[in-house]
Amino acid sequence: MNLTQIAEDNKILEITVGSYLYGTNTPKSDIDYSGVFLPIKEFVFGFQRVEEVNLSVVDKNQAGKNTKNAIDRKLYELRKFVKLAMDNNPNIIEQLFVNQENIVFINEAGRALLDERFKFPHKGLVKKFKGYAFSQKHKMVIRTDKFHELSSAFNYLKDYAEQKALLIELKDKFLPFLKFTPDYCVVGDLNLQKGIYVKKAVGMIEERLSKVGNRKNLITKHGYDTKFASHLIRLLLEGKELICTGEIAFPLSYKSTILDIKQGKWTIKEVLDYADQVEAEIDIATEKSDLPNKPRFDEIEEFTIHLLENHLRKEV
Repeated sequence: MNLTQIAEDNKILEITVGSYLYGTNTPKSDIDYSGVFLPIKEFVFGFQRVEEVNLSVVDKNQAGKNTKNAIDRKLYELRKFVKLAMDNNPNIIEQLFVNQENIVFINEAGRALLDERFKFPHKGLVKKFKGYAFSQKHKMVIRTDKFHELSSAFNYLKDYAEQKALLIELKDKFLPFLKFTPDYCVVGDLNLQKGIYVKKAVGMIEERLSKVGNRKNLITKHGYDTKFASHLIRLLLEGKELICTGEIAFPLSYKSTILDIKQGKWTIKEVLDYADQVEAEIDIATEKSDLPNKPRFDEIEEFTIHLLENHLRKEV
């Protein structure tokens, strides 16, 4: 069974997502795609289940960054997409508010799905958007800090690599990037055995640093990962807009703010202070919001069943 062909043949919607949807794309931005397809009868009545089909084209350079030939493209089966949207998953619910310019493909069923978009938002979105935002904040702050520790440790320890010194022998030097516990020597996000040779530790640290990839340029240039920072603020502002208005307008009205942060025009303190401010505004807006407390499950389920029934009748 060719899942790619099934997803393509039964596709009802496909859009460009990411920076092109937000309006923050630059000439170097990758174009990512996401869409929805209807299941064939075997997936509904049979034993097979397919929730999504990944149609991405993987092509990376030596630094691990996508080349111009790489394409991120995923199609979700309708019921999977609806469940995620009903759960107010930030990456999914925003797609229901896509603007016309970012629609790559749509048919009657796809249009019917978008027409239902206002039934999906509920106050549970606050927890979801804040949760996703916190994840970006954690990566932005912790990963930056750990990178600097790893980098400092590598630059210092490499001079000891050929001296057959043990890591524990450096404990009395009280180096700020080496934290000795009863069991380990903690370097960045690595827990190294205290009794290993410095040469081995240097190799492990070097391997860890190599996995930072293209993020290294952002961290060394701006002092923190500006891409994670831009996602943090975007998610909070999208959440605020959705809880206040029940929709998200694309391109984002605050796209210039997101782009400025991504380009390193804000300090890390400015980003974190603004994040705190927007979080507080979201809390106030939630108390005033007219959105329901829970999903409109019955209405959405009825619509989904109707769409599936119409589709399966055409298959017979």
